[in-house]
This record gives sequence, C-alpha cells and structure tokens, in this order.
Amino acid sequence: MRFLKKDVNKSLLEMIAFFLILFVGFTAYYEFKTSSLLKEKLRSEEKLSEITSRLILEKLNNSENLTQIALIDKALLEDRYEELLVEKEELKSEIEQLKAELDIKESELEYQNVKSSGPVAQFRLIQGKNEEIRKLREKIDALCSRLKNSSIYYRECLG
Repeated sequence: MRFLKKDVNKSLLEMIAFFLILFVGFTAYYEFKTSSLLKEKLRSEEKLSEITSRLILEKLNNSENLTQIALIDKALLEDRYEELLVEKEELKSEIEQLKAELDIKESELEYQNVKSSGPVAQFRLIQGKNEEIRKLREKIDALCSRLKNSSIYYRECLG
C-alpha cells in the first residue's frame, strides 16, 4: 500500500469508497423498492382481474335471470291470450245465438201482427217473403255462375 500513499490522495480514496458504498446502497434500495412495487402491481392486477371476472359472472347471471323472467312473462301472456281467444269465441257464438233468437222473435211478432190484421196482410207478408226468396235465389244463381266461370264446382250449384 505504499504505492497508494505516494500516488493517491487518501481522502480522495475515502471519498470514492464512500460514494461507491452510497451508490451500492441506493442501488440495492432502488432494486428492493422496484421489486416490491412490481409484486404489489402484480397483486393488484390479480385482484382487478378477479373482481372483473366476478362482475362479469354477476352480469351474466343477472342477464340469465332477466331472460328467464322474460320467458315466464311471455308464457303467462300467451296463456292469458289463449284464454281471451276462447272467451272471444264463446261471446261470438252467444251473439249469433242471440241474433237468431231475435230474428225468430221478430218473425213471430210480425206473424202475430199479420195474423191479427187478417188474410190480406198475410197475403202481403207471404208475397214479401216470396220476393225475398226470389232475390236470394238470384244472388245464389249469380254466385254459382261466377263459381262455374272460375272452374270451381260446388255441390249446391250443380242441381
């Protein structure tokens, strides 16, 4: 070490050694902090991906629940619609029956009025009914001829 004493200043060497130790210490500290920050970042990313996957699963389950609820509602509405269709058909048939009864009652009333008016009124009533029958036959004949022209043969039109 004699050659160090002669050529190099001892305080300069101590300063270099101090800064070297200081540099190594800061480097080690920086490396330690960097690795701990990376570990913390990885843990945070894992937690974030776990939370994200949990939220995605919850949303999927929620959308499946909504889909199931919508399907149940649809089935209930279809059942109710079918019930209403049946009720509608029943009401239609009831209306037809009531119309038929009304026609019968009107005919009976008309017959009673004619009967009480005498034979002349009865003759006029029969004449009016015959006129209605004649008009209906003309309509039937016209329809049969149209069907025949269209090459459609209907049993009642053949006779």
